[in-house]
Amino acid sequence: MIDFLLSGWGLLAVLDLGLAFLFSFIVISQKRDPAVTLAWVLGFFLFPFAGLFLYAFFGYQRFRLRRRFIPNPSRRLALIHEPTDLRAGLAPGLRDVELLAAKLTDYPVIGGNRVTVFDHSTETDTALTQAIRQAKHHVHMCYYIVEPDSTGLHFRDLLIEQAKRGVQCRLLMDAVGSYRVGRSFLKPLRQAGVRTDFFGPFRTFRRPWAFNFRNHRKLTVIDGNVGFLGSQNIGHNFWRVGSRRIRWRETDVRLEGPAVEELQTVFGEDWNYATGENLAGETFFPSPTVRGTTLVQALPTGPDRRENALAMIFLEAIHSARHRVTITTPYFIPTVPVALALESAARKGVRVELLLPRKTDHPVVDWAGRSWFKEFLQSGVKIYEHGESFLHSKVVTVDGHLALVGSANMDTRSFLINFELSLLLYDRGVAGHLVREFDRMAARAAVVHHDELSELSLTRQFTEGLCRVLSPLL
Repeated sequence: MIDFLLSGWGLLAVLDLGLAFLFSFIVISQKRDPAVTLAWVLGFFLFPFAGLFLYAFFGYQRFRLRRRFIPNPSRRLALIHEPTDLRAGLAPGLRDVELLAAKLTDYPVIGGNRVTVFDHSTETDTALTQAIRQAKHHVHMCYYIVEPDSTGLHFRDLLIEQAKRGVQCRLLMDAVGSYRVGRSFLKPLRQAGVRTDFFGPFRTFRRPWAFNFRNHRKLTVIDGNVGFLGSQNIGHNFWRVGSRRIRWRETDVRLEGPAVEELQTVFGEDWNYATGENLAGETFFPSPTVRGTTLVQALPTGPDRRENALAMIFLEAIHSARHRVTITTPYFIPTVPVALALESAARKGVRVELLLPRKTDHPVVDWAGRSWFKEFLQSGVKIYEHGESFLHSKVVTVDGHLALVGSANMDTRSFLINFELSLLLYDRGVAGHLVREFDRMAARAAVVHHDELSELSLTRQFTEGLCRVLSPLL
């Protein structure tokens, strides 16, 4: 025994054990969610050195050094106090949702907007192309994924065309999601005067742990008065499975009206952080113009803001439900509070329905999500699995009065780690459209029954259970 401890392997084992205890002390002292803490502690001891390495890059959940960008302090202050009358017109439950979201994000509800919903990626591509071609002053785009394929080249060439006409064009891409973008794609853009940059590139000696925080937003702002956001990235709208091409199913919105200023502010914050350039002035933030009647509240969330903001807003929305909740998401790994909220809503008589893809590009995520199915079904939650296309939409509706649309998935990364952007839409017409689209897809999807879950093998049950234990780290 003494000989082993004095050997090279023995010293490594002692070092790893000591580091495991040290890192466990650090994680426990941070008073995180118990499930997250337990997952990391188990990882330190079960995976020698690998667990420590992963924690060094992926264990941090706060992004403390992010700079804030406020283009017009007086206008922002006015917006914060303006919603009092608008809030009074909401149902009591929705009033609580709006108030909580405003306090957590500093983005209040804003009236006078027009919202157009796109249920298919081809609709979004067509509308976005037309809007970019009509740009007069600037085009600002921020996307998690930009692919150098035919779709990516199409939008690249559009930006080049507009830049040559004198339109200011800026393109911000996430360094991880857009890793395929190379010099051959960027060079023509920069030669034409399009300003491009990457969010969060890896830097070995400068906060390497920040590499874990990804900008998952999908956003375009044109001339400060038109905005696009939702689930769709810039790239082919299909997923290859062997020789087959499965189309992606997206949900995006076009926004016109005073709330576009909020989207421009979000882009300005991200752009300022990545480049240092400050986008301010009337050219980027023109005087708001009423375009419709929809009440809109922007929800920019991420590790730079109040912890668990997105999860708390979602929980408040679920608790406000009296009749029906629909959730459409590609990646479903609920936290325990979210799972309990859905179960309790179903048990008190609310019609809770989930529309999920039958299969995604991340099997571990599938298994972690399916580990909850049995409990949900026992509580009365109805689950549909969509197989016609790869379901990538991220939509929540509550009682046909409130809709949440954006980039956020129902998982830990979206709740705590990624920079996300969603919209709360307080509008029966918009929410009703999204409910009808949910019903249309659910009618063609497979209903998950309790019997098929009871027939799972012990190996499959163990796999799903293990993935659930590790889900806080996914």
